[in-house]
Amino acid sequence: MNILFRNLLRDIKKSKGQFVSILVIVILGVTFYTSINSMFRNLSNSSVKYYEDYKLADLWVDLYKAPIGIKEKVEELPHVKTATGRIVKDASINISGENATLRFITLPDVKKDIVNDIVIKSGRYFSEGDSNQCLVDQDFFKANDLKLGDYIYPIINGNKVKLKVVASVKSPEYVYTLKDASELMPDNKKFGIIYIKQSFGEAIFDFKGSINNISIQLSSGSDAKTVKDDIKKNLKNYGVKSVIDRDEQTSTMMLTQEIKKLQSMGGTFPIIFFMVASVIIYIMMGRMVENQRVQIGVLKALGFTNIQVLTYYMCYSALIAVSGSLIGSILGTYMGVGFTKLINQYFNLPLEGAKIYGELVLPASILTLFFCLFAGYHSCKVIFKIMPSEAMREKSPEIGKKIIIEKVKVIWENISYLWKIILRNLFRYKRRALLTSLGIIFSSAILLVALSMKDSIDFMISQQYGSIQNYDVKVNFSKLLSVEELNKIKNIPHVKAIEPVLETGVEISNGWRSKDVGFTALVKDPQMYRVEDKSGKAISLPTSGILMSEKLANTLGVKANDSVNIKFFYPGKEKKEVVVKGIVVQYLGLSTYTSMDNLNTVLGEGMVANSAVIKLDNSAFENEVKSKLRDMAAVNSVESKTDALNALLKNMGAMKSSIGVLIMLAAVLLIAVVYNIATINIFERQRELATLKVLGFKDNEIKKLIFNENYIITLFGIAVGLPLGRWLGAAIMSASSTDAYSFPCVIEFKTYIITIVLTLIFTVMTNFILMKKIKSIDMIEVLKNKE
Repeated sequence: MNILFRNLLRDIKKSKGQFVSILVIVILGVTFYTSINSMFRNLSNSSVKYYEDYKLADLWVDLYKAPIGIKEKVEELPHVKTATGRIVKDASINISGENATLRFITLPDVKKDIVNDIVIKSGRYFSEGDSNQCLVDQDFFKANDLKLGDYIYPIINGNKVKLKVVASVKSPEYVYTLKDASELMPDNKKFGIIYIKQSFGEAIFDFKGSINNISIQLSSGSDAKTVKDDIKKNLKNYGVKSVIDRDEQTSTMMLTQEIKKLQSMGGTFPIIFFMVASVIIYIMMGRMVENQRVQIGVLKALGFTNIQVLTYYMCYSALIAVSGSLIGSILGTYMGVGFTKLINQYFNLPLEGAKIYGELVLPASILTLFFCLFAGYHSCKVIFKIMPSEAMREKSPEIGKKIIIEKVKVIWENISYLWKIILRNLFRYKRRALLTSLGIIFSSAILLVALSMKDSIDFMISQQYGSIQNYDVKVNFSKLLSVEELNKIKNIPHVKAIEPVLETGVEISNGWRSKDVGFTALVKDPQMYRVEDKSGKAISLPTSGILMSEKLANTLGVKANDSVNIKFFYPGKEKKEVVVKGIVVQYLGLSTYTSMDNLNTVLGEGMVANSAVIKLDNSAFENEVKSKLRDMAAVNSVESKTDALNALLKNMGAMKSSIGVLIMLAAVLLIAVVYNIATINIFERQRELATLKVLGFKDNEIKKLIFNENYIITLFGIAVGLPLGRWLGAAIMSASSTDAYSFPCVIEFKTYIITIVLTLIFTVMTNFILMKKIKSIDMIEVLKNKE
């Protein structure tokens, strides 16, 4: 066997380019598998430990205003382990020359164990002295260059409040710091969490002896849905706005979805690389066995058994699998830690649990060995049929026959001799051409997926911030106001138009299915906060009944003109039956919509609002208008659409990086496939190509024989790959959509063109690499080789 092994090394040396290119594909597959799986495990393990150590809530109850003693009533409920009552309120602030929103959360005056505890990163907890101390979320603290001992001045109920920063902190409740589900990316400069003393919060928010939020931890094994129903039933007289669990809480939901997405990618994308590597190994090993028939016959004549000869050829596949697994596992495990730190910039989890997962090496190796050895065996099993006496003489050539195109004389007679050779070779080796196209199909599909991700997100942003949210500024109030009370905002200079908005929480149910969602009431024909159908056409809001987002309708199993039950979380409100008048498009959050004229019917109130959207006559005066709005009584926060959009665009770095990685992977895949198959093609046809050279064919004409064949296969691969890429892109966008956001699958025409152009460019690059092999063919050596 030592002789065979030495011969194997010689074969690898002769075809080192092919060996390395297949090895690269295997390494990429294993690296992808181990790094992605390491990432999701690191994030998952770190989050579980963090949530457990600092008592992340299982349920959050939002109330309008309730006595602080209600916490004890909640703790008496079955399955409730512990609960913490607090005040949660938003306010605005001008900091670092920019407008920002702060979410105030009260903590006990004296440190004690609570649900949703905090981690002090620098500084200290509240002292017994000054009441106006605050602990600032670490991300907001860093983004605004705050220092311990600094003072900040938020506007609360129209009054400027002085707060001293005594610590920077983190909480498991806000690992992904979004204001609400209408945002996609955190903007730590414009939104932050501020913790203050319970007693101070009661004073500044006029909540003496009251709370508006309860965080609840459940006993192990409890059913969250059952407890939610119990809470709604027992607290119905206290103004329950919503009861959400971890799956619905924005921060935990975003992290969970990211972990699931990584887990799915770690199990699917590497398979593409292993499949392509298998195809190349299958073709290459099959051709190697065919070209070494004489060698196989000699080995068998010398006494080597079928198993020994098969093992010799299978070792080629095994060597690729073992080498690829080893290198890929090492790269992947270390890259997994690096990628975890990169993605954790968005989540800010403590990564003490991040590590290298050696146990991933075994499944990665088994997967690689399976694909490589499976392909190697099926291409080499023909060895069992080769008899030594037959193998040591030249194989009889196959019977020549006309290809389909030859039968169409009008076409065939007008094709150049060069193209006739190309077409005959393609149809002669149909299986090889089809298998080669598999790699190009996957490459072009991955390219289209990468580029379509950008199209889909660009379309969503364009629709959401350019068409649906057609306002400049949104102002949120701390209480319900009549529509007439909003008229004074019109008197602020540069306010061109204003539309009232009521946003609150409701429970929508259809039989046994129910969902806590947003409820939005707008003017009948809104111009600044539009509601659109699937075609992007603005819809007039119904004066009776509601409109429902497509995702919510699918969740509840509802169609247009069906009836559902709606229950507002305001105190004393009972369930009402309403008709779903239509299904609308919504990209951010889950909501139902109705007209302000319908409020009296569904809510039992007149035309009231808790927010308003504003259009300016000149966007240059936006900061001036926002400043005046903050000084008004009952104003809770002021939001700028421009700021939100800029923050989103600024934080799209991760998406751009993922698109770049996918393009790189597609390029490597395509180049490796075309290089391997073209190399096999050149090697098999050396005698034919040398003969053509002797007959007077120039190097450029010889190159066209090989390269034009590559282009035909590439064009076929593109034709199949584009529909596959569209389907794959739609599946990825659908899988990436959550209750917080819904990605449409949009692929622009130019994206198809870019995909085709890039695929052809990668093919041209491969052909350029192969030029040297064609030029290096020695006519004399090749032609006398069989003499």
